[in-house]
Amino acid sequence: MNLSYTPLIGIDWGNHSRRAYLLDNHGQVMGQHIDDTANLHQASEFEDALAELLDMWSLRHADVLMSGMVGSHEGWMETPYLPANQDLALLRENLAEVRCKRRDLGQIRCRIVPGICYTDADGLPDVMRGEETQIFGCLLQGATDGWLVLPGTHSKWARVKAGKICELESYMTGELYDLLGHQGSLASLTIMRQHDSGRFEAGLARARTAAAALTHEIFTCRALVVTGHMPALHAASYLSGLLIGAELQDMHHRLGNQPVHIIASMYLAQRYAQAMDFFGIPFRLWEPDQVYLTALRSLVGLQQTGDESSRELLSAL
Repeated sequence: MNLSYTPLIGIDWGNHSRRAYLLDNHGQVMGQHIDDTANLHQASEFEDALAELLDMWSLRHADVLMSGMVGSHEGWMETPYLPANQDLALLRENLAEVRCKRRDLGQIRCRIVPGICYTDADGLPDVMRGEETQIFGCLLQGATDGWLVLPGTHSKWARVKAGKICELESYMTGELYDLLGHQGSLASLTIMRQHDSGRFEAGLARARTAAAALTHEIFTCRALVVTGHMPALHAASYLSGLLIGAELQDMHHRLGNQPVHIIASMYLAQRYAQAMDFFGIPFRLWEPDQVYLTALRSLVGLQQTGDESSRELLSAL
């Protein structure tokens, strides 16, 4: 593909999936690709995966900006964390350059967005990689100071003030749900799933009022099924309510009256919105693709104006 400018590729590259976006020099989205490219362990494997993406779009030169676990110790190249309590605009000044060894990637500039590291009052660290980019984009779109939540494998709660992440809390809600649903004694009960809003709220209610440890409450999910008090088809909904409810119960006293900003895909946004309503927490939903693209454009200094180059790229595709 012969272009008069260098296109931009933004990649949100996590442990389980890769979301790539092709933009022209005015910030217009001209292509999008999602795959399950994950569990890579060597730099050469990441380079090969990037080369395949470029081949798919017939590109030989591009500016590539990546975020997420691609910058972790287990990723392509470990990049330093940016300390919390700094303006997120400093992400622009701390993009880490990645040198590619493949000759066919010689005209590709690759950079990785740094993650964020927070240390609490007890000296315990918490970290994020990838979510900081979406938070930055959400703030650029007008999100107010307060708490944001990004549900996922590890649910991230971040309190933002004046463009800075002041607090960070991570919960293994999604990972625990996945592990319990595929391994151990609950797996056989939750393999056949049908979402039931009532059972989900029953799990939320139990998490809000239970005095017992969460590990005990999780076992009651099994006990309810084997004693005939709950159909196995609804066990996953109840378990989801328990885990999300435990997360919200822990955070509830810190949220105040300001709405929580939820950045999540439709499935998780629906679950967390229902849970917020149940707990009486005001919220606002943000679309993850849009906040990511807003951050991406800002990080490389692109403005979405005009469509002349978009037509050029579209015709080339």
